[in-house]
Amino acid sequence: MNAAAVAVLGFGQTRFTTTRSDVGATELVFEAVSRALADSGTDLTDVDAVVFASAPEVFEGVYEPDRWCIDAVGAQGKPLIRVHTGGATGGSGPLAASQLIRSGMYDTVLVVGLQRTSETADAQAVFTTIFDPIYEQDVQLNVITGIALVASRQMQYFGLTEDHMAWVSVKNFGNALRNPYSHLKKDITAEDVKSSRQLAWPLRLLHCCPRSDGAAAVVMTSAAGARRHSNAAWVRGNSCAADVYRIGDRIKDAESDFAIPRAQKWACDRAYAAAGITDPRRELDVVEVYAPFANLEVAYYESMGLAETGKGFELVETGATAMDGDIPVCPSGGCMTANPIGATGLVRFGEAALQVMGRAGDHQVDGARLALATACGGIDQFYTAAVLASEQS
Repeated sequence: MNAAAVAVLGFGQTRFTTTRSDVGATELVFEAVSRALADSGTDLTDVDAVVFASAPEVFEGVYEPDRWCIDAVGAQGKPLIRVHTGGATGGSGPLAASQLIRSGMYDTVLVVGLQRTSETADAQAVFTTIFDPIYEQDVQLNVITGIALVASRQMQYFGLTEDHMAWVSVKNFGNALRNPYSHLKKDITAEDVKSSRQLAWPLRLLHCCPRSDGAAAVVMTSAAGARRHSNAAWVRGNSCAADVYRIGDRIKDAESDFAIPRAQKWACDRAYAAAGITDPRRELDVVEVYAPFANLEVAYYESMGLAETGKGFELVETGATAMDGDIPVCPSGGCMTANPIGATGLVRFGEAALQVMGRAGDHQVDGARLALATACGGIDQFYTAAVLASEQS
């Protein structure tokens, strides 16, 4: 058994909603940590270190939210580090924990992700000023209009249609009905999607994610630690990649288009190489992708290697990524139905771990043994990818 191997023992998350007015940030974290410890069959005395994943402080409305949560995560007297890569923060947390374990510094690490945007009125200002202030804000790009630009390029160059986007929304909202923690629970049709309020052509309200309050936690350990437990999800490979800030510098690159994020491909390719995966479309059983908008999920099919460039829509047309398809994507409902920004990547990671451990409940994919989880942050700028398996390689 490889002493450098890393495993996930358990995952916990809170109920996600627009405002958790019944609790504060520390109570949110305590809920997630308590559930992760219970799911893993461990307690705080087993935890050697803590990784606290939290996105920009403007989203929380408080300075250094990790300081508030020391008691809630049981970090008194333990090493703690905070990671932040924007929306990809939740994916960077388990990546940091994996390296701490592989290095031999710590045997068992608790990773915690928190987001509480309801506490501040300033979060929207981040989204409306996120693009380059010299070249790109003058054309009124913000998150919604920026993703609409991606969608229009997909339509012009890569075969995407409004029907494809509607199908993705219906799939994810349908999956969320099986997930007790999801934020949006709506039984919708394609016509509901296509008649929902238009935000920026071609994006409509039901193509888009919510802003959610919530927290998540995972317990990760070494091969030696995993031997003491009967069920674990093994981290076969994980990686990350960053891209340049200006989106115009990506459009000119011959390797890819702004509509098909090359940094996600770089991160996935490295994770696949570490995991020994050569054909992700055939080898993966389930994917939890960080795709906050319906059109992005189709683009990510291509950058994750599930489809050739310009052919992502074919997975929609064949139903391959549905719960009963051969490569289900976001059986939890994904971040289109619950998006606690800085914690969202950790939710994707934890949900993928549950799948390969066979503990995903009503949204379990039968026979799932190999899963991919991703996270995305910045302006399609920071990506993480992790391959989790039911068995150690």
